[in-house]
Amino acid sequence: MIDRPERADHPAIARLRVELDAAWKSMRTLAEVDDDLRARIIAELRGAVPDMAGRAAHEAGHQAVVAEIRRFADIDVDATDAERPTCAIWGEIVDMASVAAMAAAHDPAPVTGARR
Repeated sequence: MIDRPERADHPAIARLRVELDAAWKSMRTLAEVDDDLRARIIAELRGAVPDMAGRAAHEAGHQAVVAEIRRFADIDVDATDAERPTCAIWGEIVDMASVAAMAAAHDPAPVTGARR
C-alpha cells in the first residue's frame, strides 16, 4: 500500500506503520459491515491510532511520527458511499494521531503503569 522508506526506522515507527496500515485497511472495508460493527471499528480506531502515535512519539520523537502519519494521511480512502463519510473519518483519525504525537513532545514522561 505505502512505499516503505529505504532507511531503517526506529522500532516504534515500524509499529506505528503497522497500526496505520491496519487502520487504513479497516477504513476501506467500512461500507461492507453493518452499522453497529462499523461504529465499534471507528471507535476503536479513534482510540488506538492516536494512542500508538503518542507512544511512538515518546520513543522515536514527534517529528518522525508526524512524518509517518502524513504519509498515510495523503492516501485516498474510497469515498463512493455518500452516506458513510469515510474520508472525513480517516482525516479525523490521522489528525488525532498527529495531535497525540505533538502532545507527546510537550509531555516529558509517558505514563507507563499504575500508580502505587
